[in-house]
Amino acid sequence: MKRFFPRFRNVNRTNTGRNMPDPKQLARWLQAERSGQDDAADEAFLHVFASLPRIEPSPAFADHTMAAVMRWRARRRRLVVFAWAAAVLAIVGGAAGAWLLGPAIAPAIVKQAALGLSHATPWLIAYATEAMNLWWAIAGLGTAIGNAVATPPTAGAIVGAELIGIFAFFALQRLVAAERAGEIEL
Repeated sequence: MKRFFPRFRNVNRTNTGRNMPDPKQLARWLQAERSGQDDAADEAFLHVFASLPRIEPSPAFADHTMAAVMRWRARRRRLVVFAWAAAVLAIVGGAAGAWLLGPAIAPAIVKQAALGLSHATPWLIAYATEAMNLWWAIAGLGTAIGNAVATPPTAGAIVGAELIGIFAFFALQRLVAAERAGEIEL
């Protein structure tokens, strides 16, 4: 992060004389803003900012900007090349390590995997069976609820509740629209 040098800090200095508009126009605009005269404040605002000098970049600005962009681009390219080189080196090193150490380590890995799977398989089957029993119970409960809801009186009650809800939302919408239009006051 760039540090702020004291000459750029604008804490105790006044801005008059440094490309600032006429102080009287500035005071007139601020006074109109404070007093709530919107039209006068807008007109004073236009006069203040129309009198500001136009800020144009120096001729060397484009050169400096392009030089900075090219430095960033070159740095990014170096980083990409380094990242690819590191990735290739890691892959080649991993493949060489697996090729050289594979015959020595493979039997131990296979033995441990077989041991782990032989201990885990019965538990996996037992838990799967319990999970299926739970799902069968939930399916039975869902079937019972579906049969109860599918009866004509229950279906009629559900449709009636939905219609009452729709009517309530419609009435609320009408009340809010009337209140916004000023026809009623809630």
